[in-house]
Amino acid sequence: MRHHASPSHLHTCPQRIRHRNIWPRGLKGPALLTLGLALVACVEAPELEAWDPAPPDLGAVDTWGPLEPVVGLEPGEADAATPWLDEGGHLPEPDAEEDPPDPALAQLRITEALVDPEGKDGGADSPEFVELFNPGPDPVPLAGFALAALSWPELDATDLGLAELSLDPGDLLVIQRWAKDVDPSLAEPRIEDGVIFTGFLHASGLRNADGEIALPSADALPHDRLVYGAAPATSEGWLGAPLATPGSGESMCRLAPATDSDRAEDWGACTPAAGVLEPLPLDQAGDSDVGDPGDLGDEGGASDEGEEVPPAAVPFTALQIVEVHADPPGPASSEKAWEYVEILNRSTEPVDLADCWIADADSFDAPGTDPLIYREGEGGCDPETCLAPGRRALIVADGYLGEVGEALVLRTDDSTIADGGLTTLEPVSLWDGLGELVSSYRLWEDPQAEPLVTDEQPLHRVDPGAEDLPSAWVVAPASPGLP
Repeated sequence: MRHHASPSHLHTCPQRIRHRNIWPRGLKGPALLTLGLALVACVEAPELEAWDPAPPDLGAVDTWGPLEPVVGLEPGEADAATPWLDEGGHLPEPDAEEDPPDPALAQLRITEALVDPEGKDGGADSPEFVELFNPGPDPVPLAGFALAALSWPELDATDLGLAELSLDPGDLLVIQRWAKDVDPSLAEPRIEDGVIFTGFLHASGLRNADGEIALPSADALPHDRLVYGAAPATSEGWLGAPLATPGSGESMCRLAPATDSDRAEDWGACTPAAGVLEPLPLDQAGDSDVGDPGDLGDEGGASDEGEEVPPAAVPFTALQIVEVHADPPGPASSEKAWEYVEILNRSTEPVDLADCWIADADSFDAPGTDPLIYREGEGGCDPETCLAPGRRALIVADGYLGEVGEALVLRTDDSTIADGGLTTLEPVSLWDGLGELVSSYRLWEDPQAEPLVTDEQPLHRVDPGAEDLPSAWVVAPASPGLP
């Protein structure tokens, strides 16, 4: 007799049920029910998971609302049960991003450095120092300030106690280094006659024979840099040969505090005078070759006859566009002779406009960018293209027919301002000779935003210090060359 293989889950069934040849025929009624129950009993029950009751109805949940703390956790339990929460059961606050450095720091200029004082370097009466000047029109918050000088430690505003201070226009900051054996109180910040003095104690002093001092920025190009005695490793922020090695007891001084061509010709020798801004005469300009100590200033660098003097940098917004007349009265065919752009010197230093350019675009090399040429009037300083602090200048096309008020008048080299003259929706931009933006009008995200030029009247900047935003401008009657 043949038998079928029995499934494992039926191994407890009676032998008689597994033999198909002895299956009773004609089985009905109660007997059939009894047989079915017997078969069910032969099957093993499956293993089931434990039953949990349904959670109570808590109502609608606001998945966009703030997360509530986890209730019932003791301090320290949150890490194990919910590692994404803090000890109180809350989501941790995101890390705060560091504020970017204030762009106003770019205004600062190194104006004097004493690397080899008479006597002991860093002695109580003979500290090394670096002096800085704010030639710009606005205060410079010093919270993001940093100084990098060869052989000095890297210094920031916190190290120097400057984080809560600002440097006002025309004021000086002096940073001094003393040896570690002097009275620490000498290095405490103080303000005397508008000059901020601060310092630090450190065993390592500035290099006497060669070195560099820089004001680092967020990118590779420093805000300012002084290189002396030996060629720099990189050219960022310095052009040409280094300044000659200074003699013992001599400072290196910037000849014109607001001038910065990043060259040795900007500098000369002077008697140390920390906190005193006294530019040297140009005939004491420094020799750009490395020479013997003490001969700095014997020969001129920038004053050699026939040598081209590089253009000077103009700090951002030191000159400010304050009025733009792009739609004078009259027919369009003749209005170019009445258009003008008025600028104001907001800085504390005279600015020579001979190297400046005017454009109607957002780039220095845009088509139609025009140089500025003297036409008439006085700017209050020399040369004739110089604009003194607080004075105004008009930029006009050759052939201008309008009023000039009390302004210095500079013209372009053709019959229009910039590329074919001004239009009601075009921007206006003023650039220095190094291709850096000095001031702008209507360089907005939406140049068609209000205020629009209406009633053939110019737009005036409400506050000369205001940023170039639509809210900074209003339509008002023309006042060329007048406040």
